[in-house]
Amino acid sequence: MFIVIAVIAYWVIRFGVPHVRAWIAARKAEPAMVALRIPAPKRSVPVPDPLCYECVYAHIVRGFGAGEELIACGYVFPMREVCYRVRECSDYRPKRERNRVEIASEGAVCILPLDEMAADFHAVAATRNGKGGVKSSYD
Repeated sequence: MFIVIAVIAYWVIRFGVPHVRAWIAARKAEPAMVALRIPAPKRSVPVPDPLCYECVYAHIVRGFGAGEELIACGYVFPMREVCYRVRECSDYRPKRERNRVEIASEGAVCILPLDEMAADFHAVAATRNGKGGVKSSYD
């Protein structure tokens, strides 16, 4: 019988006393603040546009939605689909690059200024080329 009473006393002391102490402490204590753990916002790195947007050989088809886009590279035949964002390309050629014919003939091209009269064209052209004011035959 003594063993049964000892076991019951052990279990009461083991589990009952901590609950009673916690209950007494909760009644005496002031309301505690709740600590909130707010995660820091993750900075999103802006993804640059693919190189294909500025390439001569790219064939780009866009839909109405944000993710609706098809890019095909036309450097070789048949055209190959590009399934990812391109950072570097060995066949890249910018759209705004002048071709060899334009570079060779840039000095030979003469554009008539729209604000001048046709009679004053020779004088204006001579001034532009750095030859000074040449008299026009129309004067």
